[in-house]
Amino acid sequence: MGIARATIPFCLGLLALAADIAAAQEAAEIRDATVAMGFDSKSRCPDLLHTDAQDGAGALILFVVGPTGVPSRAAVKSSSGAADLDAAAVACVLRLRFLPVVNAGDGNAVSSWQEIAWKWGRQHTATPAPGAAAPVTSPAPEPARSRAVSAEVRVCVDAGGRLVQDPALTRSSGDSALDAATVRVARSAAGAYPAPGCVRLTFTPGEAAATDPR
Repeated sequence: MGIARATIPFCLGLLALAADIAAAQEAAEIRDATVAMGFDSKSRCPDLLHTDAQDGAGALILFVVGPTGVPSRAAVKSSSGAADLDAAAVACVLRLRFLPVVNAGDGNAVSSWQEIAWKWGRQHTATPAPGAAAPVTSPAPEPARSRAVSAEVRVCVDAGGRLVQDPALTRSSGDSALDAATVRVARSAAGAYPAPGCVRLTFTPGEAAATDPR
């Protein structure tokens, strides 16, 4: 199985598979997703707000909802233009459950393509715009040190997209909290990786915090 090194933005590129989107467009209509009762997005995705699919500031996510409401094959259909928001939106979809489509004839739930858009909520700490003055109380940034701190995890999935084994930490950041968050994020995205195969994902503190399912 081929092994590729990827950062979160690159992983999102893999998730946005053109084949999946084309298949959804050729199938029955893509429906607006409705979050199932008992899966409150405010508690599971506190940094995000549900928004209209036409909102240019939002990330529009396309995915399959199975008969039991479990989402899979999540991909960025329309990017927000911010890699961290796109990553958080994909991770949020995979934490939730949605109302499945029901056949009018026999009343049985069936799989369907659905979509939902997310944008940053008020609880999210926005990144200062380029050229904006930093607050007087903020310490001076240390880019070199930030780039050096990262954790790497290896994820392998079978042909069905299921984890072959629990994600394995292949390079520690030296920070146990970041290492643990990296494994949790990799595990929470099961079903969204290119299958079959293995990938290596590198997470910095900011990327892990944005997508940590805890």
